[in-house]
Amino acid sequence: MVDYIEQKKSIKGWQKSLLKWLGIVVCIVCIACAYIPFESYYGDLLISLRMPLLSFTVVCSLLLMLTKSKGVALLMLLASAVGLGTLIPLPSSSQLSSQDTINIKQINLSYTNPFIAEHLTALKKQTWDILILQEFSDLNRHLLRPFLTQADLFGYREVEGIPYGIVVISRLPIVYRQQIKLDGDRLGYIKLRVLFKNRMITTYVAHPPSPRTRQHWHNRNRLLASINASVLSEKTPWLVAGDLNTVPWSSYFNFAQANSCYSQANAYTSFTPFDFIDSMFTGLPIDHCLFSRELSLDNLSVTPFKGSDHKMLSYALGVN
Repeated sequence: MVDYIEQKKSIKGWQKSLLKWLGIVVCIVCIACAYIPFESYYGDLLISLRMPLLSFTVVCSLLLMLTKSKGVALLMLLASAVGLGTLIPLPSSSQLSSQDTINIKQINLSYTNPFIAEHLTALKKQTWDILILQEFSDLNRHLLRPFLTQADLFGYREVEGIPYGIVVISRLPIVYRQQIKLDGDRLGYIKLRVLFKNRMITTYVAHPPSPRTRQHWHNRNRLLASINASVLSEKTPWLVAGDLNTVPWSSYFNFAQANSCYSQANAYTSFTPFDFIDSMFTGLPIDHCLFSRELSLDNLSVTPFKGSDHKMLSYALGVN
């Protein structure tokens, strides 16, 4: 009997030890994946999950604190907490002296969203200057007619089509419009100039491919690099808006000369793959607004949008 009890205790001790080392290994692997140094396809995908990976490491470290490995657990907890801290920027305290602001709303609708008519009816009554719609199906073109007498539209004319699923409805005059093609009608972005109080504001709207395959990843990076080159030579105040399908901490999110909604406001997530759980640590910030130094973020709100797995970004940009 004594031998049996001792054997049972030994098994339990071995199981606890195994779970402890398994937890330590999982924490180390998660931190390593979050900061993998290789700029490869799979490396970039892992880096995009840095926040969920580090969040999981925090939980795992707290569980390890219940074991006798408190020192290792504390080290893991500290490393992951510091990492999370670098992903959540402090909101900017800078204020514009100018009171002139452009109010913008942007949303990835989802091609299969059954509530488009309902949303457009509600949006028509709201206050905004520019409304950017992505994944807008050509089958819903007729829903844009009510805006024709109240705004300039890009994407409604038959000759324009709805390139890359992008529609822009502007209550400011659109004085210039161009579809920039990198690979015919399969890859490219939209360049518009709107007139705001006698000033030209150049707006780039893009929705690069989601990096579900290596080719899509290359195309996304190519498109982002093209936009970056364009804004570097832009002479007017400019804005880049859209579902860019990349996170701000990716090395391919290379807009060093720009401010962004993510860095100027409280951190947010705009894409949530799971309906049942929506938090800062389970979503991804892949919908962006980037803007030149002549513009400044006045306010930003990120709100759920029925029928889409993306959220709507509503923000005001002050103009110096």
